[in-house]
Amino acid sequence: MSAILVTGGAGGIGMAICRRVVAGGATAIAADLPEAIAAVSEEPGITFVEMDVADRASVDAGVAEAVELSPLGGLVNCAGILRDSYLDNVDDEMMRAMFEINLAGMHRVTDATVPHLPDGSAIVNIGSLTGQMGRFVGASMYGATKAGVAAYTRYLAVELAPRGIRVNNVAPGVIDLPMSRSMHSVSGGAEAAAAHVPLGRLGTAEEVAEVVEFLLSSRASYVTAQTLLVDGGFIAW
Repeated sequence: MSAILVTGGAGGIGMAICRRVVAGGATAIAADLPEAIAAVSEEPGITFVEMDVADRASVDAGVAEAVELSPLGGLVNCAGILRDSYLDNVDDEMMRAMFEINLAGMHRVTDATVPHLPDGSAIVNIGSLTGQMGRFVGASMYGATKAGVAAYTRYLAVELAPRGIRVNNVAPGVIDLPMSRSMHSVSGGAEAAAAHVPLGRLGTAEEVAEVVEFLLSSRASYVTAQTLLVDGGFIAW
C-alpha cells in the first residue's frame, strides 16, 4: 500500500488530512518540525518524520526516510506560517520566513518527492483565500506567498502532465481551529470572520481534508491545475 506524504502533518489542517487519507484506505506520513510532532499523540495509520521545509538538507532527509517507510502515492504540501504583515511592520526577516516556508519550502519538498511518485499520482498544495482577495488587511505578505502557490500549482501541473501527475491547489477560508495571534489580528476573530461567510459559519479542518482527499483520488482523474476554494462562499460576498 502506498502512502501520502503530508508536510505540516502535525498541525490542525495537516492532521485532518492525514486522518482522512487513512480513513480512505491509504497510509499517511506526516512530516513536521520535531516540536510539532512531540505535541501530538500517536495515530493509527499515521507515521511521523521530522522535516523543516525551509532547509534543503532536512527536506532531503525527511523524504528519504518517508520513501524507506513506504512507496509514495501522493504529496500534500500543507506546511505554512502566517505573520501579521502591515506595511509598517514587515521586515526582511519576516519576508524571508514566509517565503522560505510557504512557497520555496513547497518547491523543495516537491522537487525531492516527485522522482519517487508514480505516474498518474497527485499533488495537492494548500493555499489560502488570502491569495485570491485582499480583504484581510495585515495579511499582505502571507497572501502574496499564497498567490504564488496558486501560480506554482498551475505551472507545475503543466510540467508534470506528461507523467499524468495531477497538481491542484486547495485554498481554505477561515477554518474553525485555535487562532494564532496573527490570524486573529488579520481576521478580527472567529465571530467577525464568520459574519462575512454566506454559509454563516467557519469551515472545519475536516471539510478541507475531504476536498484534499478527493483531489488525491482517481475520482478527480481529470482535474488538474485548479485552485479550489473551501471558504463557505466568503469570496463571493
